[in-house]
Amino acid sequence: MVQVVFSPKWFWGKDIFIDSIALLVLLSIAIFATKYYWIKKSRNYLYLALSFYLIALSFFSKILINFTIYYQVLHTQIIGSMTYTQTILKSSEIFAVSGLFFYRFFTLLGLFMLYSIYEKQSKANIILMVYFILISIFFSKEEYYLFYLTSLILLGIISNRYYQNYRKNKSKASGMLAASFSIITLSQVFFMLVSITKHFYVAGEIMQLIGYTVLLTAFITVLKHGREKNKG
Repeated sequence: MVQVVFSPKWFWGKDIFIDSIALLVLLSIAIFATKYYWIKKSRNYLYLALSFYLIALSFFSKILINFTIYYQVLHTQIIGSMTYTQTILKSSEIFAVSGLFFYRFFTLLGLFMLYSIYEKQSKANIILMVYFILISIFFSKEEYYLFYLTSLILLGIISNRYYQNYRKNKSKASGMLAASFSIITLSQVFFMLVSITKHFYVAGEIMQLIGYTVLLTAFITVLKHGREKNKG
């Protein structure tokens, strides 16, 4: 069966909970950026909102895939019918393949859009990046690490951009923003190593939870600062 993740059975459900937290954080920031776009009319806020909406969609796809696969496997174990089990697993595999495509596509497209906000792209660079994204999506059913490697590179560049921004203004929010993306970047390394042991998948999920928790804290800090500034 095609797998999006390699979670050990004792971790089933816990990864869905972690990804749900990431989904809520991403949606909150996307909605916040959308509101700011209508106020400021800046394209950067529009692109920021779209990038976070896309990454949120990728997590939504991943949650649906994992929930379906986990449920079907447990359900077939209870039923115990060989014919029924083969039918269910075949339908789950079809769903997993389509869900895997959307998960990877929305993730990489969202990260590339976020990266493009801070780095101006020529047409040649856009074509080259689209090529790498397509390779990561379509040619990594077994070489899954290509997808995570592409995510790692994009996240690394984004993290460095936020770090450079922090060095300039030294604000608490920008520091947490840089830290959150750095932690999320590190999680991709663990996901690349899941073929060694499934415990790396657990480590990657925990790192993502920490990263998105810090990102949520940065988001709340920005909101709080904005409200205090408006009162002043």
